[in-house]
Amino acid sequence: MRYIVSLCFVLFTTPIAYPSDQTKGLDRTPNDAHNLFAGVWQNERGSIVGFTRTKDILSGYYQTQLGQPDKSQKFPLTGFVQGNLITFTINFTGYGSMTSWSGQLSKDERGDYIRTLWHLTRDIEDGQEDTDLWRSITAGASQFRRLPAPP
Repeated sequence: MRYIVSLCFVLFTTPIAYPSDQTKGLDRTPNDAHNLFAGVWQNERGSIVGFTRTKDILSGYYQTQLGQPDKSQKFPLTGFVQGNLITFTINFTGYGSMTSWSGQLSKDERGDYIRTLWHLTRDIEDGQEDTDLWRSITAGASQFRRLPAPP
């Protein structure tokens, strides 16, 4: 019995490292790790996001290429990072919607990218909420690639 208890203690208290091709090359020095997300990124639909990091809090902007907003309009963002994990939210003020992204930084032969899942919510008129509330939420996936720094 003592052997089983000891084995369980070792199994449940020992950290496990899982090798992954998706995180190869992301072992960075502490100074590099602080800047993992800093900079400007673009997703597959042409939308641009710029991140500034202070400790583990993100700020910046999002410039959408979809929907009603003027394509040059920049919306403020707020978010968090933890290691190579990220989450950020945009309030599309004046357009009745907000979107949040959560994901992880990874690397492939083309370089760093952020793979995310997102949820967009839009306002449904009070009189329609009983029947259409679930129509207010849209979900999807996006990948962001870092843009080269301007010269």
